Amino acid sequence: MKKATITLLLFASTVFADCSGIWNGKGGKEDPRYGLVPMTAQMTLEQAGSSVSGTFKLGNDSVLRITSGSVSGDQVTFVISQPGGQITGSFTQKGAQLTGKMTTSNGSTYDFAFKLQ
Repeated sequence: MKKATITLLLFASTVFADCSGIWNGKGGKEDPRYGLVPMTAQMTLEQAGSSVSGTFKLGNDSVLRITSGSVSGDQVTFVISQPGGQITGSFTQKGAQLTGKMTTSNGSTYDFAFKLQ
């Protein structure tokens, strides 16, 4: 009985993990010539069930709206649609950290590690 309760609690914490909040990130753009070009970013995420919405800001650039997003277990994915194309993000959440990649429609890749503020 005790083992079943612990398993149920671990499962519930995975299923009901919430990614809502302000996330500050460090990472950068992968450049074939220069390696990783350092950058900072900030995301504000709002989770409602398995859906995610919010905003994303790279460095001092304009704030971009997340047009669609979802959470499944510890995986957070989202899409930012803008006039120049789409940006897709795929991150893994471990407590107060999100790590993963963002890819633009022109093939640029960004690696980021975010911490919950």
